[in-house]
Amino acid sequence: MQLLSYLIGLVLISLIASASLVAILVYVDPTVSNSLIFVLFYIFLFISTTSVLTLIGWFIRRVSRIKKYSLSVKQAVRQLEVSFRQGLLLTSILVSSLVLQAHRALAWWHLLLLVGLVGVAEWWMGGK
Repeated sequence: MQLLSYLIGLVLISLIASASLVAILVYVDPTVSNSLIFVLFYIFLFISTTSVLTLIGWFIRRVSRIKKYSLSVKQAVRQLEVSFRQGLLLTSILVSSLVLQAHRALAWWHLLLLVGLVGVAEWWMGGK
C-alpha cells in the first residue's frame, strides 16, 4: 500500500505542478512580470520535471525487472527512491542551466561543472 500511495502522490503532484506551470506560461506576460513570477515558474518547473522523471525512471526500472523476476514491494519502493534521487539530480541540471541562460551566464564549462557535481553527488548517494 505504501508504494501505491507514493505513486498516487507523485502523479497528483506532477499534475498540479504542470497545471500551474501551464497557467504561468499562458496567463503571464514575462516582459511586465516581477521576479516572483520567475521564481514560481522555476519552482513549478522543478517540481513537475522531478516528478515526471521519477515516474519515467521507476517505470523503466519496473518494466525491465518484471521480465527477469518478480519484485517485492520493498524492492519496488527502493527503486522508486533511486528514481526520485536521479530525477532530482537531472532536474537540478536542467533548472540550473535555464537560470544561468536567463541571466546570459551559461557557458559550456558551467554545464561540465554541473554534470560533474551531479555525477559526484550520485556517486556519493548511490553508495549508501
